[in-house]
Amino acid sequence: MGSLGSLENHTSAWGLANFLTIQMTLRAAVELNVFNIIAKSGLGAHLTSKEIVSQIPNTNPTLASENLERILKLLSVHSLLSTIVRPNPLDKTKQETRYGLTKEALCLLQNEDGVSFSPAVVFGSEMFVAHSFYMLKYKVLEPESSPFLKAHGESFYDYMSNKPELCQLFDKVMGLNSYLYFDHKVFEVYKGFEEVKELMDVGGGDGTAIAKIVSMCPHIHGINFNLPSVISKAPKLQGVKHVSGDMFELIPKTQSILLMLVLHNWDDEHCKKILRNCWKAIPDYGKVIVVEHYVMPELVENTPEMKRILYYDVIMMTLFPGGKERTIAEFDILAKSVGFVETKIFPLPRGSYVIEFLKGGSMGSLDK
Repeated sequence: MGSLGSLENHTSAWGLANFLTIQMTLRAAVELNVFNIIAKSGLGAHLTSKEIVSQIPNTNPTLASENLERILKLLSVHSLLSTIVRPNPLDKTKQETRYGLTKEALCLLQNEDGVSFSPAVVFGSEMFVAHSFYMLKYKVLEPESSPFLKAHGESFYDYMSNKPELCQLFDKVMGLNSYLYFDHKVFEVYKGFEEVKELMDVGGGDGTAIAKIVSMCPHIHGINFNLPSVISKAPKLQGVKHVSGDMFELIPKTQSILLMLVLHNWDDEHCKKILRNCWKAIPDYGKVIVVEHYVMPELVENTPEMKRILYYDVIMMTLFPGGKERTIAEFDILAKSVGFVETKIFPLPRGSYVIEFLKGGSMGSLDK
């Protein structure tokens, strides 16, 4: 039997071998502040590598400009920079290339709210993340193993707890997620906050998400519940009380609970433990409000949205033991296995979901 292999598509195949190159080149441009330097020159501005380098501290401007030029060329053929070729004003016999921002690159600039996609680019290319992905094959060779644990000898959260700069970067990425997928449109589609008087965000990081909800729904008393190491560094937020504890041990009594981007970090058994403690913490009329940005469809299709979900599914598998993106049916099974009687689904813009787990009774009982 002859070989089924072929190198006829070798030109495009090189792209498969060089995903890392473009990712790290983009990271370098972000760290060098290239996109912001171009943006500061005005709408539609195009700068040469020399003009950009003049605003970057370096030890050899001439060589730095030549090296940056090579970086800019690669970014331009990936549609992250536009180009204009003009005669060199100092030597009309030569051409110079000027670089500007494309629509695809605008997400790397801070918007009017001070939010950009740059923290996600930097965090996703951190060395400790790359080392974890080197171990991904062991999820097949040793299915019960954890790539992150194999790479670093401790869990993701233990590793992060000793690295404050990484924690700050991670918080920015989580803040970006909340900004993109938990904006004002959520409150237009999901009306479940209107009947809530007290809401505890379990595993809510520094409290940014619950503070946003309280700002939109000022009738809610907000509580941010997290580990003592997180709460000790949490900022003061209007309408939010910080409470420390461990969601795997005991969740304090509260009317309703928010779980935003929590369950996808854990395997089924840990999820059941979290949900069981939630069930114990809320009254009969209480509910758990789950917010997930990456719900797995039953049918896999080749769409940009599907790619985003599958990216994160593999990221969860790599960084967290048992972490995964789940289908609606899988969420329903988890909730009912610990005693919740009903699951309500609320699709949101950009592919996110709010999922309510009802313990029983109705929120109307609150006023009786």
